[in-house]
Parts: sequence; C-alpha cells; structure tokens
Amino acid sequence: MHTSLLHGWFPVSIAGCAFASLAFGVAWWRRPLWHWLVVATAAIVAAVVTARLVAIESPVLDGYPRSFLFWVALPVFALVAAVWQGSRVAWWRHVVAFGAVPLLAAFGGLQINAHYQYLPSLNDLFGAPLPGQVAASALERPLPRLAPHARASGHGVRLAQAPAARLSISGLIVPHTAYITGLVAQVDIPAPRSHFLARAGFVWVPPWYFTHPNEQLPVLMLLAGTPGTPADWLRAGGALQTAAAYASDHHGYAPMMVLPDANGSALGDTECVNGPAGRSETYLTVDVPNFMHAHFNAPDDPRQWAVGGLSEGGTCALHLVARHPDLFRTFADFAGDAIPNLGSISRTITLLYGGSYRDFSAHDPARWFPIDARKDVAGYFAVGTGDLSHVAAAEQLATAAHNNLVPIVLERIPGGGHNFPTCARALRDAFPWIAQRLDADGRATTRTA
Repeated sequence: MHTSLLHGWFPVSIAGCAFASLAFGVAWWRRPLWHWLVVATAAIVAAVVTARLVAIESPVLDGYPRSFLFWVALPVFALVAAVWQGSRVAWWRHVVAFGAVPLLAAFGGLQINAHYQYLPSLNDLFGAPLPGQVAASALERPLPRLAPHARASGHGVRLAQAPAARLSISGLIVPHTAYITGLVAQVDIPAPRSHFLARAGFVWVPPWYFTHPNEQLPVLMLLAGTPGTPADWLRAGGALQTAAAYASDHHGYAPMMVLPDANGSALGDTECVNGPAGRSETYLTVDVPNFMHAHFNAPDDPRQWAVGGLSEGGTCALHLVARHPDLFRTFADFAGDAIPNLGSISRTITLLYGGSYRDFSAHDPARWFPIDARKDVAGYFAVGTGDLSHVAAAEQLATAAHNNLVPIVLERIPGGGHNFPTCARALRDAFPWIAQRLDADGRATTRTA
C-alpha cells in the first residue's frame, strides 16, 4: 500500500501494459489507415468537448495542461477501435483490445495525478489511515493524567520506556507517537446552527496537547480546494510533516489543526459562503469553532485562530478572515482567487448567492481591508510563478491589503504551479509565521530556548 503512484515500477508497469494491450489487441491491418485516423479524430473531439463541458461546470479546472486531452482521448480511441474491428478478429484479440480501455484510463489518470501529485501512494488512493491516526475519542477533552513513565527530554517529550509503551485512555490505546509527532483523528463535526451537510473532517494535536492538558492551544483551520476532500492537506499537502517538524523544534509545542469539510462533496464548490449549496460560511465560523471549544478546549481569542487554504480553500481563508475579524485574525491564502467565483459574474451570483448582488459584493475581501487593519488582521499570500492567473490575483490582493495598512507577506515560489507540491512548500514556508502570529502571549519564543 506504500507503493508510489508517482514514481517507480507501478506507473511504468501500467503504461507498459496499457500500450502493449492497445498494440497487440487491435488488428490494425483489418481496416484502412484512414479509418483509424477518423477514429482518432473522433476520440480527440470527444475529449475536447468533454473537457470544455467540465471547464464550464468547474472553472477551477480551466488551467490544466492540454496534454490531458490526449490522455482522455486514448481510452476512447481504444474502445472505438475494439468495437470497429468487429467480428474480423479472434476472441482473444477482442479480450486484449477491450482490456486496453481500463488500462489506458488508468494510465491517463496516473499522468493527471503526476501533474497535481494529488495521490502520492496507493495508501492515499484507497484512503488508508494516516500516520498517527487514532479514534477521535482518544483526543477529545478531558484527557486523563499522563502515565508516570512519561518524561521530558532536551528534544521534546518522550516516553522513558521502550517504543512499545502505550497510554490507556478510557479503554483506548494512544501510541507513543503522541509525544513525538502528535496525533490525528477523523471527526464528525456537527452543524446545529448551519445544518450544513458536511463530510467528516480531521483534527491534529501536537505533543504539547498531551503534556500540558490544562493549556489552551491556538488553532489553524486548513481548507482544501475543489475537487477534493478534507484529508488533502494531510496526504498530498504535507501538513502532518510540517506541523510535526515545527513541534519538534519547539519542545512539542505547535498550533492544533482542524480540517473541516467546506464543500459537502468531492465535486462541490461552495466557496465557503451561505447560499443555495448550503450554509458553509456559518458552518465554518460558528459550528466548527464551537466544536473545537467544546471538545478540544480551543481558545476564544481571535488572535489565536487562523484560517489557511489552497486554491478554493485559499479564497475561503481570505474572505472568512476578512469578513470575520472578530473570530479570526490571521489568514494564509495559497493560490486562491481574488473573490469567491464560479466563472462568470452572472453565474457566480446565481449559483453562489441565489441571485443576490448584495451578497456577491459583500464577499469581496478587499472591501473589508480597512476594517481588518483596525482589527490587527494579517495575512500570508503564496503562489507559484508558473500559476499565472493566481499570481495576478495574489499581487492584486496583496497591493490592496498593503494600501489599507493590512500587514501581509507575499511569497512567489519559483517554478511552482497550481498543484500540491507548491502548496506543500507554501505551508512549510508559512507555518512558522502563522504559529508566531497565533502565539498571542509570545510563549513560543521561550519554548525554543
């Protein structure tokens, strides 16, 4: 299950089997050359039309490489070719030819995945448990007292016993990694105020959460993009590794992370507003914070709350903080748009706001910057230099924020695109800045001493 989907023997084997099946399964000599050219042209046209329809429905996908069209056309060509050769070939060649269709589809999927690096391994494809994942009930407050064999060391908090040592919590077993890298759990975050139909989210807590059970830790809310899932930041986005590394450098201390669902489905796109697609904004600004207060002893101080996100999630992070400085004071916008949008203005107003131009205008984050400056809001923009449309958005927003005296950081990642390696790099670079912003009492500095 740790087999890489990006490098090594697996993608090479799929490619070899796919093209071998196409080459040996199709009886090329049974039809004139111009027949195959017609079939190939029809497959490409079908791929272009499909891509155009998808781009209309999901404008966040309009920047994909045009090579994607070829990967989509290949299985279409294989299917038509297998049917077109008809009864002129032996049964075994039929089997091989039709077998090329799913293999070429898998090959195309691997090429698209390699571009975004969305699913690094088979573990991620099949949704296997994350490193350090435990049941939610093992993390929620109140926690029992630490076992007597836990002790502090110069490099953080460790267990004095062998690695097999465990801490029992109400019949559950918490692994020793709780004191080294922290733990993560999948959580169902209820929506009593918003009634938003959210999927399960995740919460990560650092070692400090277990060694200082009476202390409130600040919170970083991380939002994924669309299409996507709440686990994206933990799998392809490297959030677990980034947060654990920060905790290791700060004696086990780091902000908690909550990763709620903002869209309701893998292909949903609420842009984190209240509208026909659901009351996502209320869910993220009321229900999620209330859940963290009740179950993880999260603080009420808005200085100790930050929101970050990638792509659509970056757009959400910016406008949620801009519109709600009484709840959050720090945002991290990684390759987000200038405003919540679903393509054209008319389409956005209709689908996101139920036809309300007033709501559309109210979700322009730049309109809130004068208020945010007085509320001590600050933000971090990061975008890859190869992600041209989002570079323009980041520069536009950064200029507007600066002109309104909102402190910001603008990072341009050389060669970065609109993909997960760029977002993972952005989170690594931004995390220390975010953590320092959230440490309202300035204690993180003393923890590194």
